Amino acid sequence: MVRMRNFVAALALLPLNFLVVGYGWLAAGMTGWAANWDEQPYEPPLTELGVAAGVVAAVGVALWVARLRGAAVFQTVPLLVLVLLMMPT
Repeated sequence: MVRMRNFVAALALLPLNFLVVGYGWLAAGMTGWAANWDEQPYEPPLTELGVAAGVVAAVGVALWVARLRGAAVFQTVPLLVLVLLMMPT
């Protein structure tokens, strides 16, 4: 029963994760494009990516408190994607 609740919670959070990671990806892409246009070094938009990572982390903490440990662990995937976008190239 608990495994099914974790699975349903992870599936229900997929649209939110796609939106948040997509927003971060868009912010990083637009910043990179602008840096390339001005021929300046790329600096990731840490404010936007930090807010997106905070939303994902808050959802993960809420899942952990709700004892949906499997779904909370799944939240590390979008969090890692956002952390990778924060790293300068």
